[in-house]
Amino acid sequence: MATKTKSRTGITLQANELRAALAAVGPAVPGRSPTPVLTNVRIGDGLMSATDLEVRIDTTLDYHGDAILLPHARLVAILSASVGGEVTLEPKGTSCVVRIGRGEWTLPTEDAAEFPTWEPAGLKPVTRLPADEFLRAVRAVEHSTDTESSRYALGAVLVDVADGVVTFVATDGRRLSAAECEHDLAVDDGQTLVPSRVMSMLARLAGSAGEESVQLEADANTLMATIGSHTVTAKLVAGRFPRWRDVIPSDGPEPTTVTGSELLSATRAAAIVASEASRGVDYTFTAEGLHLHGQSAELGESSVTCGIVEFGHACTVKLDPVFVREWLHGLPADGEPTVSVQAKDKSSAVVLRADSYTGVIMPLDTEG
Repeated sequence: MATKTKSRTGITLQANELRAALAAVGPAVPGRSPTPVLTNVRIGDGLMSATDLEVRIDTTLDYHGDAILLPHARLVAILSASVGGEVTLEPKGTSCVVRIGRGEWTLPTEDAAEFPTWEPAGLKPVTRLPADEFLRAVRAVEHSTDTESSRYALGAVLVDVADGVVTFVATDGRRLSAAECEHDLAVDDGQTLVPSRVMSMLARLAGSAGEESVQLEADANTLMATIGSHTVTAKLVAGRFPRWRDVIPSDGPEPTTVTGSELLSATRAAAIVASEASRGVDYTFTAEGLHLHGQSAELGESSVTCGIVEFGHACTVKLDPVFVREWLHGLPADGEPTVSVQAKDKSSAVVLRADSYTGVIMPLDTEG
């Protein structure tokens, strides 16, 4: 907890903890806003809070004086430019004096009563996961969202709870990524659509949460996530998510297995000659290896072979190498994952699997 003392000179906090709080709530502070109050952070009631009206982040801060609003950007700049272990805040009517070391700044303040707050009630638990497991799941799927689409709710990450398993799913209509986790809550089956931007915020906080857990609660419109000393409250996405389980083939030919790092390396190499006009790379599955071929009129031609662990079914399919690369990048960095690639023919979806992670990539159109 931050050290706090009350005196005639205001309330004193530890500079490193104030910096950490500003960094934690920063993603919820709009860069520009027609409502000036939103560019501030609220400090009071043992919390620092920030909101852009779509999402609010609260983090604990041992400040228990009168609630004050301070401009986030200027307070960050002051802390970045100052040397000193303690920060003293002294509210004075419509301003606040900030003292660090030998520096002193007087900042104009807004009325704290104008800062928007909302306290959702009646939320039900969705899932609780270790922070590191939550982080891996989000990283495995968030690249597959489409924030520009008005079709379905493709700008969201679906949290799908069924039969004691929680699955994080994202799709842009051309590819799908899913990551399964087992959680330790007895909850009803259900689906929660979380904006991809909010999921990125939660992943960022989870990345610094150590051994803490991530707990999600929600109703039809609102999500509340608790991560250690941080609480994120956000509006959910309204709309329908595709029937994602129907996208993953229940059967098919035997898959070819490869190591993830070798497939990633081969994909990067073959894609060097890909262009916007001819971005596809041919993946040809043979008993001798997985052969990748790329070609474009302006950049040239590539031919790369990826070694295989076990051969499955012979075929050729043209895929966007960016989709393959991003799915492989989303796999956990620890260990050496073995990836099974189920490819049927040039017009069928390709399914990639590694442990509890699944990717589905639709092939690109080919002539003939």
